[in-house]
Amino acid sequence: MSASDTMTPTGKMPRLIAPLLAGWLCCATTFADPAHKVGDDGAWCHVDSGWMFPARVGEFTRIRPPYTIDGNNDVGAQYQQPNAAAIVEIYAADSAAADATLIGAKANAARKAGELAHATADESFRIDAKQDLSGVKVSYVAEPESSGPQTHLYFFATDRWHVKVLVTAPTASANAAQAPDTFVQSLPWNTLGTESGIH
Repeated sequence: MSASDTMTPTGKMPRLIAPLLAGWLCCATTFADPAHKVGDDGAWCHVDSGWMFPARVGEFTRIRPPYTIDGNNDVGAQYQQPNAAAIVEIYAADSAAADATLIGAKANAARKAGELAHATADESFRIDAKQDLSGVKVSYVAEPESSGPQTHLYFFATDRWHVKVLVTAPTASANAAQAPDTFVQSLPWNTLGTESGIH
């Protein structure tokens, strides 16, 4: 091996440095944050899907910035109001996350609802503001149904994105029964699939 094979005019620099540096820079841009704060009203955007996580949805308030799921680009956020709590999660259609499929989401919702809970409804659920989007609503209630906690799973699938919403209420009440549907209908469905391109 001659000196010209390992040296540059500026001194000793292995020829592999440039390709390695280029590869590192490429990887550095690949792992950008999947969600970014947008504007001054506390909203966050999921960069890949365009989905917005507003600070407030009806009577629900987001309690912290969105989180990533399983270390990938799937993102979720937690919301709360005095009588109920909710999570909203956005998954790529090909995500390997457990809750990215209806089967996985149902299994985890049943687990969270508790051993004494049972599914009382498994029905279609249409979004009023986006007529071409229809999902599934599954409700779980604990015994006795009149006073026990309630868990409501909503799951929607498009060709590119899956949306899971899980709303829980510690006790049954007229308000607790209506709040989950109202929350889901009030989410910013028009932002799904807009691909903000913030990066």
